[in-house]
Amino acid sequence: MNYKNLNSKFQNLFAKRTLLLCSLFIVSLFIIWSLLPTEDPAWSRIQQTKTITFATDATFPPFASLDEKGNFFGFDIDLGNELAKRLGVKAEFEAVSYDGLLGTLIVNRDDAVLSAFVIQPERSKDVSYTPSYFNAGIVLVTRVEQDGILLNNLTNKTLSAEYGSEGDALIRKWGRVTVGLKALPMKDSIEAMLAVESGKADGALVDAVSAYQYVSRGESRARPLKISASVPEADAPYVMAVSVKSPILLRELTKALDEIKNDGTMSQLRVKWFGEAAR
Repeated sequence: MNYKNLNSKFQNLFAKRTLLLCSLFIVSLFIIWSLLPTEDPAWSRIQQTKTITFATDATFPPFASLDEKGNFFGFDIDLGNELAKRLGVKAEFEAVSYDGLLGTLIVNRDDAVLSAFVIQPERSKDVSYTPSYFNAGIVLVTRVEQDGILLNNLTNKTLSAEYGSEGDALIRKWGRVTVGLKALPMKDSIEAMLAVESGKADGALVDAVSAYQYVSRGESRARPLKISASVPEADAPYVMAVSVKSPILLRELTKALDEIKNDGTMSQLRVKWFGEAAR
């Protein structure tokens, strides 16, 4: 056996395999590099001006409002300032009507929308969305002394809701398959929760914003209320929106939002504006 020739063959085979692996590694790096976002006009502008501009409808307290001097304040405003701090820039806000919020991104006037905004799937060709930072959907409100009404144990219970609201529709829907479940329609969400307080209803289905604001003011009541459950089929997640041309900004806002959620800052903001940690 010619060991010299055999060794030479093994060396050639090893060299070819090494070359192949190196080639595959280079190709993989190229593919990964090509998939990474390289252009983002909004992010470039933010880095140059050290400012991020949020489009905000300032007519929806407690998320955003204007004081007598024209200054913005509210939950979304505090959140925007905190996000900007995490990005190493300052926040500015432009007052825009709700219907015009996304348009400011498309014409490259504002960098992001932060305005108690619900996802519009039909606009996904134009804008991208961050994860949710607040769920404004329907919740079940009960009295504090109650052990709690589970949403799967509503037999022979009475639920109140604003007449014609989503909560009212849910009660009527559930009533078709739940024995003895009665709907108590009221003038508005406040009246619906007062019905629970007075004992006329076992619980109320109302939007989360109304519920948190009302429940947080209940310490002096003889029969204070609590939010005992959220209703998954009636979720209304609030998100931020950016242009589809802003992948870097989307990534950085998502990262900052995650930090705010994880380090307790979000809970502090919710306590400040809603009296307790909103779900």
